[in-house]
This record gives sequence, structure tokens and C-alpha cells, in this order.
Amino acid sequence: MTQQIDDLMNEVSKAVTASNEQTNASNELAVEVAGKMGQLDAKADDAIARAEADYNTKVGELTTHAIEGHKKAIEDASGGRNTILIDAQGNSNIMVRVPRFNYEDLNAKILELTGADLQLGSGIPTMFQTNGVPRGEVYIAKYLASAGANGGCSVVGGAQPRTLVNYDVAKDLCSSKGDGWHMMSIHEWAAIALWSLANGTVPRGNTNYGRSHENKLETARRHDNGMPGDTAGTGRTDTGKGPKTWAHDHGAWGVQDLVGNVWEWLDQMKLDDGQIITTLDNDPSIAEVNWHRHGAYFDSPSDSQTGNGNVGAPILNNAVTKRNGPVDDDSHDYPYMHGSNFAGITKGVSYTPSEILRRLLIESASATNVPGAIYARNYGDRLPRRGGNWHEGSTAGLGALNLYNARSLASSHVGFRPAFFV
Repeated sequence: MTQQIDDLMNEVSKAVTASNEQTNASNELAVEVAGKMGQLDAKADDAIARAEADYNTKVGELTTHAIEGHKKAIEDASGGRNTILIDAQGNSNIMVRVPRFNYEDLNAKILELTGADLQLGSGIPTMFQTNGVPRGEVYIAKYLASAGANGGCSVVGGAQPRTLVNYDVAKDLCSSKGDGWHMMSIHEWAAIALWSLANGTVPRGNTNYGRSHENKLETARRHDNGMPGDTAGTGRTDTGKGPKTWAHDHGAWGVQDLVGNVWEWLDQMKLDDGQIITTLDNDPSIAEVNWHRHGAYFDSPSDSQTGNGNVGAPILNNAVTKRNGPVDDDSHDYPYMHGSNFAGITKGVSYTPSEILRRLLIESASATNVPGAIYARNYGDRLPRRGGNWHEGSTAGLGALNLYNARSLASSHVGFRPAFFV
């Protein structure tokens, strides 16, 4: 019996040994198979990665070639007046090269054409100076900014302007495009406006619900596809869809839609409790707190602080003698000032005229100038908009200056325009 048990245990031991050997062999095979599969997966992944990298490189090369081809076509067709810049976010921007000119030539030509001596002085316009250093040219967005990729903005024709952004967001959208980019400044706007006046090409625009109030045959496609002049719906038009007379030079290669469509935020100027504050030349790197405080104020014809209506045109003065709201109050809860012609507002008897403010179209030596109304509140911080919107009519224009709202305003009536330093 004992021998039988021993024999049985021996057989069991052999079976266990055989099972273990089989298990080990299976494990070794599994490891070997897994290793080979891993090698195959690695090779497959590597091949896929190389294929994707090669594809992306080819796509990038094709995109670059396409952009360069488009850029060359635009530069050739415009004689170099227009170009395309790709910003740091990969967005296309069609830009107008504005070459340097001088104030004495502007003033002489304006005097010849209009009989108005605007007393602009001589030398390089502030648009072409940064901290006193002259520039040969500045690039201005051909169109109002529209939506772009990667949270940015583009400058392209046939799009809806990007609106509903406040002053600080608009400024950041421009500077985020990369080195040299900035939001259009009051220096750039004013110099281009004066150039248009001197050349007899002051533009019209969408100032009457999809058409010009001055020439109602000048139209562009409305956002809502409505009839030009129909006051129902949204009368905002696509960028650059208007006629040549809506460009600053009345040509195909000019800066489009400066007048009407939407108001445009501008940088490097503000009104602080009625005091006019600007940079002294075109330098977006200067912190707002360090902008120059001029001895010039928008005084009010009334000291009323009742209601929130219009108390009349502002008065340029060397101090605020009548204020329509509490100091440092950025609200819109009190009256505002409005005049139909920014250039025709009254100057106080003690006011000292300022050449730089004439150059920036904040004051004027003559009531004859580029057209446009002025709006202002002499309480709180007010950031500038120019140009007017689609229903401003005769109050819109290159001279239109709106210092009515705080920097927090975000409206479907307000957009912005980038610019670029070479």
C-alpha cells in the first residue's frame, strides 16, 4: 500500500513539474510575443509619427507658399501699398503701408483747398515718431478687425467687424498679435485724416443703415441682409464691401471704413475728469499712468447734474469750471456734452491753444476741418472712439470724437483696428 502511495505521489510530482514547465514556457512565449508586439507597435507608432510630421511639414510648406503667393499678388497689384502680415497667432492681416509726410505740406494743401489755416506747424507727424525717433512708414489695418483663430483677430475683407469688446480687450487683442503690433492710436488716426483732407479724399462710409447719408447710392451688404436705409435690424456692413469713396484715398488700396459702420477704439488718449491726456508721440509702450496731462480741459456750458441728457457743446478751457457729474465717477448717470462739429467748439477766453492737440484733431484752429461731432463727459475716465457708426448720419466723420463712455463699454456699435510698426 505504501509503495502505491509513493508511486502516486511521484506521478503527481511529475505532473506538477510538467505543468510548471508548461506554464513557464507559456509565460516565456507570452513575454516573447509581447516584446515582439511592442516592437511592432513602436515601429508602427514611429512610422505614423514620421508620416504625420512629414504631412504637417508639407501642409506648412504649402500654406507658406500659398500665403507668400497671396502676399506677392497683393503687393504686385497694389504697387506695394498693401501687404499681408501673419501674426503670432497665425491670423492673416491685410495692411496698408502709410509712408511719412510732413505737416507743412499738409497745412499748405489744406489752406489751398479749403481756405482754412489749421496751424499744424512743420516737421514729421507724430504718427511717424516713437519716443522722438522717426519712422519711414507705419502699417495700418486695411479693414476693421474681425474674428480670428486662437482667440485672436484678423484683418480681412468681407467679414463682420469684431465688436462687443471693451477698450482693454481691444488693446490686448492687438498687442497679442506679436511684436510691433498695437491698437490704432490717436496719432495715426489724426495724421491719416489730415492727409485725406489735404488730398481731397475725405471718405464717406456706412452712416445710414448700410449706405452713406451723403450719397445714398453708395451701399454695402448689411449684416442682416436688409435694405440700405431700412432702420429696422442691424445696419452694420461687412468689412471693405463699400465703394472706393469709403477709403481714405478714394482708391482700391486705401484704409477702408474709417467713417461710419462702427465706432473705433483708439489708444494713447483719454479724458480724466475733463482733462485731456495723451502721449506726445506714437509710443504704445508708455504706460497709461505716464501719459502727458495737457493744460487743456473740456469744460461744460452748464453745471447741471440733473438727468443724463445733453447740456450742449463742450468748451475748451484751461480748467473745468462747470462739471456735469462727480469727480472720478465713471458712470453714465449724469448729463453729457455734444456738439455737431468738433472743430467749431468754443474756446475759453483764458485757454491757450495747443499745436499738438490741433495735430490730433482734438481742437482746431478753424471750424473748417474734417467733419464729425464731439461727445464728452467731464467726470470720470473716458476713453476715445472715432469715426461714428451706421446710424450716425452727419455727426459721423473722420473728426467725430466720442469721449462719452468708460473703458468698460462693450457694444455692437464699437470695434477696433490694429496697426503695426515695421
